[in-house]
Amino acid sequence: MLMNKRNIFRRSLGFVARKFRIFQEVWLIPLWGDGRIASVPLWALDTAVLVVKLWSAGLSAVFKVLIPPAMRSLHGETVLITGAGGGIGRELALQFAELGATVICWDSDSRRNNAVVDEIRSKDGDCYGFTVDVTARHQVLAMATRMRCQLVDVSMVVSNAGALAYGPLLHLKPETVAKLIEVNFMAHFWVIQAFLPSMIERRCGHIVAVNSSAGLGPRPDCVTYSATKHGLRGLMDSISEELRLNTWTKDIHTTSVYLSSVSTGLYPPPSHRFTSLYSEITPKDAARIIIEGVRKNHKCICVPKLLKILNDLNNLLPHRIRIIFTDFFNFRHRAWFCYC
Repeated sequence: MLMNKRNIFRRSLGFVARKFRIFQEVWLIPLWGDGRIASVPLWALDTAVLVVKLWSAGLSAVFKVLIPPAMRSLHGETVLITGAGGGIGRELALQFAELGATVICWDSDSRRNNAVVDEIRSKDGDCYGFTVDVTARHQVLAMATRMRCQLVDVSMVVSNAGALAYGPLLHLKPETVAKLIEVNFMAHFWVIQAFLPSMIERRCGHIVAVNSSAGLGPRPDCVTYSATKHGLRGLMDSISEELRLNTWTKDIHTTSVYLSSVSTGLYPPPSHRFTSLYSEITPKDAARIIIEGVRKNHKCICVPKLLKILNDLNNLLPHRIRIIFTDFFNFRHRAWFCYC
């Protein structure tokens, strides 16, 4: 019922906006020309809409603080997780299944993927597993078509598969650079392109991309990895804006997850100054935080949560002040002599 009322309200706003545009083109511009006078009514309308939006956003924020939004149920959801064979992907698959969702596990390692599927089924969970190389576009599209015909439509996609390689840019082999770009960036394109059309047809869905703190700021000795994660951030931000501006896709949600210091074995242990406040967490805890945020339709989830606060503060600082604080934070780099 609430969804129907919301759709009626949106259609009404669209109808009024179209009528005003016709009024402007038929009456205002021929009468006053296309100069400044003709634009006055449009400026007045846009300003009124701006004020209404600002007030509604403020009231909505206060309301959410006083009455936090309820987490949506996952019963009846079909969740696809790429890279489900280990680490964060494995924990996400297990916890989604515990909450009543049908889980579809994709991984290039069939042995690890099957182990996760068997573990979920041993707990009476509903799970399917497929061996898929997400960097191969034809495999992704073919498997998506097969699943849609033989199983059910996927209502949530968790694009989690990733790869990592450390080392200065000039020390990395060309094939390593290409692999990182394919896994950490291009694969997300193929997965989203495969499942977004069916979500648009059903006018609902959820796309979750698991990113890294390397997508929020520069990382020395990790240039290629950081570049791919920045690209993924731009991809998700742009898709979110594209979906927001289309009335038919407003109920397709997107979530970007930024991970830092998760003990998956892929990353070195944290070596910064404040490890007691910003230390490693387990994949199980990270998955719990991610699912909680997804159930609340959060646009951005940072693990740990302190990461978002630090990043927001960092974006307000001039470049020189920013790197001074960065050197202080990463004290083991001993960058006293690196000043610009």
